[in-house]
Amino acid sequence: MSKSSNHNDTPYAPDVAERETADDGFSRGWGAHFQPSEAYVIDCHVHMSDKTKAVAARAVRELFDRLDAWRLRRIIALDGKPETLNAFSELAAEDDRFCWMIWPRHDEPNIDFVDKAIEAGACGVKLHNARVLTTGADHKVWLNAEWQAIFDRLSAARLPVLWHVTQRHTASPYTGGGLQSYWTEAWEKGLTCTNQDLLDVFLELCSRWPDVPFIGAHQLHLGFDKLDELLPKYPNLYIDTSCGCFVRWGDRLYKPDRRRGRDFFCRHAERILFGTDCGIGVETTKEYVYQAFLGHVRYIRQLRLPDEVLQLVSHGNAERLCKLSGFDEKRRGNVRP
Repeated sequence: MSKSSNHNDTPYAPDVAERETADDGFSRGWGAHFQPSEAYVIDCHVHMSDKTKAVAARAVRELFDRLDAWRLRRIIALDGKPETLNAFSELAAEDDRFCWMIWPRHDEPNIDFVDKAIEAGACGVKLHNARVLTTGADHKVWLNAEWQAIFDRLSAARLPVLWHVTQRHTASPYTGGGLQSYWTEAWEKGLTCTNQDLLDVFLELCSRWPDVPFIGAHQLHLGFDKLDELLPKYPNLYIDTSCGCFVRWGDRLYKPDRRRGRDFFCRHAERILFGTDCGIGVETTKEYVYQAFLGHVRYIRQLRLPDEVLQLVSHGNAERLCKLSGFDEKRRGNVRP
């Protein structure tokens, strides 16, 4: 969506207008207050703790037993490793609610593993700068020849990279985020790079590999003003909604924040993916996980987005970037939350 897009601030569901004329207007006015609703949700940022197919399958079933009623239709798990490649690939083949990315460490740029994962059906790569910071590694490690070969491969396949790039210094009590996470250990090891340094490397990669969709986790820990500058400059830059785009139960967005967020989402509707950063597993999927999902949905719902924007953010962008099939009408279910 361009910056010039002008969306009605109080949109209604498309079917409301259809009832004005359908069947000669017989049902005109029925459900006239209905707002646009997401057809379904794809969570592009989920962590799976279970390593075997049988246990991971149980974790997926337990998650959807609860959240299917809230229109969750697919998750993308980010914990693919050599030891879980077969399990995740087989599970995805049997249950298309489960998709997966691989997560190589900064010091393990194994192109053979990347090739095997692509062949096995991985829909992207997850990268994280946490261990770069906590081990005191060179923050420019991603520019070395081995990683360049991997980015070349991802570019040829046009597969996305979902990347936790930066880390705020402040705490985030609202979402349970700790103070100076990763940075304390980095400073103890003498690391002197800054968030801007980490971001600069990431943006250099965006420039070098324009055919790789780079998805900045947690909005790159940047506010909407800075993102407004970066998104037009880097056409292959995307963000997910995890952690920052969140509203706790009982809260309502203040009007200025709703307006700011809504305008931003409408301007960049094709560049935002729904994600939660939830961690699931047979022993870990507890009420916290469900509330984390609902808190992220709550934020999106309170923006009162136009229908076309809502569908892109809730599932359309993830399907396009990760090459996932859409769900047809028969599979959506009769869910009312």
